[in-house]
Amino acid sequence: MSRECENCGKTKMAGNQVHRQSQWVQRRTLCPKNVNLQSVTVTDENGNTCKKKLCTRCIKKMKAN
Repeated sequence: MSRECENCGKTKMAGNQVHRQSQWVQRRTLCPKNVNLQSVTVTDENGNTCKKKLCTRCIKKMKAN
């Protein structure tokens, strides 16, 4: 089961986890960020329904159209 949006192909991103002590930055470590995927039932132009895993950005775009 892949963690990838079936519409736009969005996958994992890398971010920094910043450790602070008072106001100074002590160290930064890589922290993987997963995509917010939701399984949604989508109808295509022929009227067929199928389940897809989409990121929330793609779901918002489809609701707007």
